[in-house]
Amino acid sequence: MKAMYIPTEDGYLFCKTSGKGKPLLLLHGSEENHEIFKYQVPYFNQTYHVIALDSRGHGRSDHGRTPLSFEKMAKDILSVLDYLKLERVSIIGFSDGGNLALYLASHYPAKVEKMVLVGANFKANGLRKKDFLFVQCHYYYLNKLGKYSERQRKRKEIIDLMWHQLDLTEEDLKKITIPTLIVAGEQDVIKPQHTEQMHQLINTSQKIIFPAATHFLMLEKPAAFNSMAVRFFTANK
Repeated sequence: MKAMYIPTEDGYLFCKTSGKGKPLLLLHGSEENHEIFKYQVPYFNQTYHVIALDSRGHGRSDHGRTPLSFEKMAKDILSVLDYLKLERVSIIGFSDGGNLALYLASHYPAKVEKMVLVGANFKANGLRKKDFLFVQCHYYYLNKLGKYSERQRKRKEIIDLMWHQLDLTEEDLKKITIPTLIVAGEQDVIKPQHTEQMHQLINTSQKIIFPAATHFLMLEKPAAFNSMAVRFFTANK
């Protein structure tokens, strides 16, 4: 596994690459890093060139001088692809990483071949009510602390990716034409009707609900998830 820091217009992004084959980009969720894919990297790098990225403001990647947004983070991915000399990638996006994959696929469609979205939501109110309330309370708490602490101000920007910065529209999702697998847990923090709405808006999508699983189904049922994702990626070759 090779670790590297990739330059962007506003700081460096950390990632680890391993394996050979078609490129597969792994995008983690809010306040996480590439290590959330500990059960996926050693599985997929047997047949894929795996790129496990720490998104901007997370892990060992720089936060940058300007506020976080999905547009900025999507451009980060373009920088990663350019640095690695890749035209396009397939993606596994978990939670906010799935939301970022949605943004990338709708705004830069030529850069994504296929994607698996795990516990993604294109609107903040796609979260169950109690979970959305937690995001709001966390944001306001960090907003107050951020007046006195730079570290907490940056954390507030990360949390805000789940609220004000999540600005995808139904029209954005309708523009997505690549093969997409939408995955959620039966006990996910995402509303079932929201997951279904995403499936209906993306004409080229499939939907799978993991029984007796939560938002973290990749960690709870890694073997089942990994084999399902490989079947999806290798279908219609």
